[in-house]
Amino acid sequence: MTNPYGQPQQPQQPYGGQPQQPYGQQPYPQSGATPAQPYPQQPYGQPAPYGQPAYGGQPGGDLSAIKDYKGWAIGCIFLMWIIAIFAIMKSNEVQTYKMQGNYAMAQQSSQTTRTLCLVATIIGALAWVFAIIMIIISLVAASEVHSYYCTGSYC
Repeated sequence: MTNPYGQPQQPQQPYGGQPQQPYGQQPYPQSGATPAQPYPQQPYGQPAPYGQPAYGGQPGGDLSAIKDYKGWAIGCIFLMWIIAIFAIMKSNEVQTYKMQGNYAMAQQSSQTTRTLCLVATIIGALAWVFAIIMIIISLVAASEVHSYYCTGSYC
């Protein structure tokens, strides 16, 4: 082994006098073959051995079971668009965390998206009901207005 300056480097030996391998690496076999991986990679979707989580998974649960509420968030645009924009952004975060395999953050973003959608739905529904009531009141008030025509000299 050589160092960056081109000089040969002496192998470091521990107190016992035997050469030390870097952490996690097996010594090369004498035949010149490449070293075997200490932990062979599992195919995607196969259970991992010894109770360890599979690649990309978390021990907490199934990533596909986490809802992103994207349809509800988009529908909230017609109810309360300001909150709906934040709900859509959080819904996108759910997808991002699911692709990264981060179960905890995906679950948290999903709950935040659900809360934002719920708030937007309640506020938006109340606003629509209030607007409809105000339209009805204004139509009733407009029909009650009487107009007087001048019929004589007192106009």
